Amino acid sequence: MTEEKTRRHPDKCYECSNPMDLFEIDLQKAKKVMFCRGCGLFHYYKKDFLGNWKLRKVSKTPEISYDEQP
Repeated sequence: MTEEKTRRHPDKCYECSNPMDLFEIDLQKAKKVMFCRGCGLFHYYKKDFLGNWKLRKVSKTPEISYDEQP
């Protein structure tokens, strides 16, 4: 009954749990790109209509003109 949910910190990598740095943010399009120091992956986030950041994509290369495909 008293199960603890394991929540990941938003500034930690999903692969290796290392800290991430902000690489790029676009407030008009509500998108941000975070870079993991440990594994070198780029994490792409988009804001949902409630204002929470949702992970959309993880890639090895940075895509500056990232357009989300549904």
